[in-house]
Amino acid sequence: MNGAIRRLGVMLLPSSPAGRTLAIGAGIDSLGTGVFFASFALYFVGVVGIAAAQVAVAMTVAGALALLAPVPLGRLADWLGTAKSYVALLLLRGLGYCCYAFVSDFKGFLLLMVLLTAADRSSPPIQQAVVTALIGGQDRTRTMASIQAVRNTGLTMGFLLAAAVFAVAKQSAFTVLFVGNGLSFLVAAAMVWLALSRTRAVVARTTPAPGPTEAGAVRVRSPFRDRWFMVFTAGNVVLSLYDTVLVVLLPIWVIKQTALSAAWVPVFMAVNTVLTVLLQVYVARFAKGSLAANRLLVLSGALMAVCCGFLAIGQTAPATIAVFAILVAVVVLSVAENLHAVAAWELSAELSPPGARARYLGAFSLGFTGQKVIGPALLVVVLMPTGLIAWPVLAAAFGTAALVSRKAARSCLAERQEMADHPTGNPTLPPHACLHPSPIEVKS
Repeated sequence: MNGAIRRLGVMLLPSSPAGRTLAIGAGIDSLGTGVFFASFALYFVGVVGIAAAQVAVAMTVAGALALLAPVPLGRLADWLGTAKSYVALLLLRGLGYCCYAFVSDFKGFLLLMVLLTAADRSSPPIQQAVVTALIGGQDRTRTMASIQAVRNTGLTMGFLLAAAVFAVAKQSAFTVLFVGNGLSFLVAAAMVWLALSRTRAVVARTTPAPGPTEAGAVRVRSPFRDRWFMVFTAGNVVLSLYDTVLVVLLPIWVIKQTALSAAWVPVFMAVNTVLTVLLQVYVARFAKGSLAANRLLVLSGALMAVCCGFLAIGQTAPATIAVFAILVAVVVLSVAENLHAVAAWELSAELSPPGARARYLGAFSLGFTGQKVIGPALLVVVLMPTGLIAWPVLAAAFGTAALVSRKAARSCLAERQEMADHPTGNPTLPPHACLHPSPIEVKS
């Protein structure tokens, strides 16, 4: 048993001490988060007495208001230092989640939901900036994959642990839950600080970029003025629709437009969850450098298109064939999901200038959060009612987005190389180019 646990730890955890510390901290954080999200609706509707419609409205309003939060908070993190900002954000989230234990009405719930959703949305890009600064090089993408795999494991364990809270269903039990979740963020903050203390030689990478009066410094422009970076981000919006396909479209589509019963939906979701945990760290080894990551990006788009073909078969076939076709589709889409994730981590870090890394990664994260807003309506309300034609349309969108994203990444990296060759500001550079204080290596 101990040997199996040790092998699982070697497989999931990063190779560097700092990376392992960050991953373990993320796992503790996600354990508490899983317990919270599995039970908060039950508490506020069943115990506090807030109407279910009000809870849904609060979540919708919070999601809309927090959509752009990663960009200004990323800019602030670049100015203050990404490591300190990430620790402060973890502490703020810990305090906020503890406060849920004292909420007794809709106004308090709405306020906390808005503030914490903004903080939650802003945390991943700043965390990626910290990983890039502390780990760097070829290990940053594997470390991000490890953190995500550990996080998924922690969330799953948290969902299971929430069953104990459901059994008690008393306010005191929920109070312990909320405070425990808040404390998990404090533990995660302590783990991040520990990782920083062990790697003091590279902490300087997380400090703000040199000011305009310092020798050799060049002002960093907004990511929204970097044309190719924003094209790359837009392509990621389309590719990230795989998340809406799995979480929102697939359950509704299976019930409404296939010969299968609703009992198959949890099976398909479980297959995706298990494959994600097993594959995420493994596939990260294939995303070393921009060229390799670009190849994975195109491959992920192709696999997403193939998945659409199997889903089309599942829609028209009898139950036995439909089960097989949809299982194959879920497996293919799960592989594509993991390939896209590691490629996106690698390329977004490559394309983000050191002096504005958190700001750029915050802008890039809008692709994933944006599809969560537009994806359900686009796929379920607009596309699904068209019947079989939905699948070739979606397949074409995935394939096109992958090719556009590859072109955008290559063009952006070429501009970075041109700026590296002319760091003092060559007048021939395009006006949308993003300037940065130090050259970015274009990996081959």
